[in-house]
Amino acid sequence: MQTYTYKARDNLGKVVKGTIAARDELDLSNKVRKLGYFLTQSKVQIGKKKITKPHRLSAREVINFTTQLATLIDAGVPLVGSLNDLARDSQNPHIREVIDDIRFRVEAGSTLQEAISHHRKTFSDLYIATVGAGESTGKLSPVLNDLTDFLEWQQDLRSKIKEASIYPSILFSTMIAVVILLVVRVIPMFEPIFADFKVELPLPTRAVLGVSYLVRTYWYAVLGVVILLVGGYKFLGSKEKGRYIEDKMKLRIPIIGDLLRKVALSRFCHTFALSLTSGISILSALDVSARVIGNKYLEYLVFKARDAVNVGEKISLSLRASNEFPPLVTRMISVGEQSGSLSETLGKVNQYYDKEVPLVIKRMFAIFEPLMIVVMGVVVGGIALAVLLPLLRIVELVGG
Repeated sequence: MQTYTYKARDNLGKVVKGTIAARDELDLSNKVRKLGYFLTQSKVQIGKKKITKPHRLSAREVINFTTQLATLIDAGVPLVGSLNDLARDSQNPHIREVIDDIRFRVEAGSTLQEAISHHRKTFSDLYIATVGAGESTGKLSPVLNDLTDFLEWQQDLRSKIKEASIYPSILFSTMIAVVILLVVRVIPMFEPIFADFKVELPLPTRAVLGVSYLVRTYWYAVLGVVILLVGGYKFLGSKEKGRYIEDKMKLRIPIIGDLLRKVALSRFCHTFALSLTSGISILSALDVSARVIGNKYLEYLVFKARDAVNVGEKISLSLRASNEFPPLVTRMISVGEQSGSLSETLGKVNQYYDKEVPLVIKRMFAIFEPLMIVVMGVVVGGIALAVLLPLLRIVELVGG
């Protein structure tokens, strides 16, 4: 195998340049012809082309790339020509380097699936598997359009969650800041007053003063404990078993658990439907869907269903037995299995979750906002009351 640089022309006479690996010039000519070009000039390349270091593209950049590639292929532009045009028109050097690397690999004889698999920081397992299915079935353009819709849905879901969580996050941060200010700065101002009048302090006041003293005097120990707790939580979350237990417990949390379950099931149904529509086998579709579901406990249940399907059991029966998938999902999957139209019935489930998930997000954060205000009032009010009680006693003593 040698690496050739070549010049060729497409059906419109446009000059195309590229690099490709071939055994000889005849093999080179055949490969260029398969790309949809007519070879005009070639030369053996001395040394190897340097493969660029993969960069991670943002979700929006991946969506734009997928949309534009689908549009060019729809218009009849060959794959290499489409990649070449996208790289040339890109203003971002990182995007250009990634597309150029993909184009070089395709020119060298790799499939598009093999080429993008070298950029796993940018393209997910679902993306890679779906593109591979589209190539093998000759439906690359429709598959890319379906991928665009799926990626747009994911991006929209993330935006809704982020937007809805901004105000509660601000409230929580404000509450923490106010409590720290009271404990570290305000409460110590009253300690000399209580000491001068030698008034008997009630239990809440002694507790608040004790916390204030502990934080001010042993702040490094308090900080160390917080770091240890956060680090321990992160460490357990990084382990398979720890993440499994954590994600299972999350589903049991009131209100939050309902949202997390519906978001995970929405991801599962969208991914499963897209995989089946693209031509991926049921076992592979379940495998990919499990990996993107975003919850280790539910992921385990989907893998368990995949193993059951592998020995001849129905998907719906395995999922229903877990008692973690709602009747709507298992019933529609069962209908799809019986009718042979699983991707279509999953599409109906997707329509339901596309409406339900945003409503649950709004409902949850609508409850959180007043709840955070109440909690903030109770905490700050409790601290203020703990300081006020002995002050009232002092006023009584002075007045008496």
